Amino acid sequence: MDFDKILATIGEFGKQQRIQFILVSTICSAWTAVHILCLAMTGVTPGFFCGDRGRTHERDLEHVCGKPCDKYVFDPEVTSIVTEWTLVCGNSYKVGIAQSVYMVGVLIGSYIFSSMSDNYGRRKSFYLGTLLITVFSLASAFSTSFIMFLILRCLTGMCNGGVGLVGFILATETIGPTWRALAGTVVQAQFALGILVFGAVSYLIRDWRLLIGLTSAPGIVFSLGYWMTPESPRWLLTQGRVQEAEDILHYIANKNGVRITRGMLQLDTMETTAKPSGTGKKYGFLDLFRNRELRKRMFILIYTWFTCSMVYYGLTMNSSSLGGNRYVNFMLSGVVELPAYFVCIICLDRAGRKQTTFWSMMVGGIACLAMLMVPKEIAHVESIKTSMALLGKMGIAAAFNVMYIYSAELLPTVIRNTGMGVCAMAARVGGIVAPAVIPMGEMLAFFIFGGTGFTAGVCDYLLPESLGKPLPETIDDLSASQIDDKDKNFTTTVDEERVHKIERDIDMLSNHNNEEFAEDDEKTRML
Repeated sequence: MDFDKILATIGEFGKQQRIQFILVSTICSAWTAVHILCLAMTGVTPGFFCGDRGRTHERDLEHVCGKPCDKYVFDPEVTSIVTEWTLVCGNSYKVGIAQSVYMVGVLIGSYIFSSMSDNYGRRKSFYLGTLLITVFSLASAFSTSFIMFLILRCLTGMCNGGVGLVGFILATETIGPTWRALAGTVVQAQFALGILVFGAVSYLIRDWRLLIGLTSAPGIVFSLGYWMTPESPRWLLTQGRVQEAEDILHYIANKNGVRITRGMLQLDTMETTAKPSGTGKKYGFLDLFRNRELRKRMFILIYTWFTCSMVYYGLTMNSSSLGGNRYVNFMLSGVVELPAYFVCIICLDRAGRKQTTFWSMMVGGIACLAMLMVPKEIAHVESIKTSMALLGKMGIAAAFNVMYIYSAELLPTVIRNTGMGVCAMAARVGGIVAPAVIPMGEMLAFFIFGGTGFTAGVCDYLLPESLGKPLPETIDDLSASQIDDKDKNFTTTVDEERVHKIERDIDMLSNHNNEEFAEDDEKTRML
């Protein structure tokens, strides 16, 4: 029986799948958001002045940093790595380096952990990463030097990048096609909720060491989920471990309250052809580009992920200051993403993955390009530009959300995590490039953001629709799906000639038979 048909039998999103989904998605989305955005609060620069000269020019950085100073004095409202290691004036760039180092760690970890999960299992890789995040992040709260902090942040980023990707796969692989899009959107919405929660906690806790410690401690409890989460049966199936996959499916059915016999869970042997032996073939990076169809999909996905990340972080970092309370503004940056996810929930199962991705990228790209056309002389010009920036961010946030679901459905199970890891690496590069685009000036920066968003949307239109189709298990399944997709064109072009030939043969045969029948009639009359 086909895997998705079995899910329909045992429950596409039953009690067991819901428990696993809530646990895994909370870790891989809401909790990891805290670590990704940690420096937004632990790297803030409070008011400061030079202790040698008093508070005369405390609000004028040009005067504060324009002269040598032996000791800077900071406002006591909050502590951060800036106040800890005096990262102001000539050393202020180090805060940005800390974030870049973290993103480099995410870049490396995305590939390492995704490849590890394809070869050694989703569950082991996911919970190993969760445990290591907890250890490295807690250790960073006790850093005694900036270098030590950088190293631990890089290690945290490596594990965070892996947990985010592997967790998404683990949370959604046992969910049926009917619920898969909604589940994927909820995972992304939890990232926005993580921003809200972290902003609220940061408002209450103003000490950076205590803030990191308290937000990292839940990882100890999360790690215990290893004994509550079964391995992905899809992954076991690709490894040729059919009996284990069927055992887990039977376990899920029992937890869902579905009475079913083991004989009803016999999986198709075709789904294990990629790994006929017990150990199976190990797939790597180069296998993503050997098959023609898979190669086309990967190039488009890589460019789209890069664009989504660059434009998303670029718009976020380039948005004008809203003023007021920094904690409220931080939480609002999460709120603005929720409408985008709501739109995805409505459109994904109606318009399809392809159309939703295309129009989301178009909205994001065109909104950025439209900002270049706003006359400076009109009233409320800043409000108009801010509104367009928010519209652009909503479009890109929606596209980013869809790409997690769409990419997972376009890539075969045997190499899905490796492919998702490569896509995530492209996204991390986009996040690193974004800060370098902003100093080019508003006109050029938004032209780049809008141009890449628009062209990525055009490229996405070349991808096949995945709505309502079974997930490809092997690389060979891609070729089979292409034949199915082209079947209509084939019958109207190539087969047209064959149809005409068959019709001519039928006419000739009919004429021949008519002649024989006329001959027989003549003989009958003669008799």
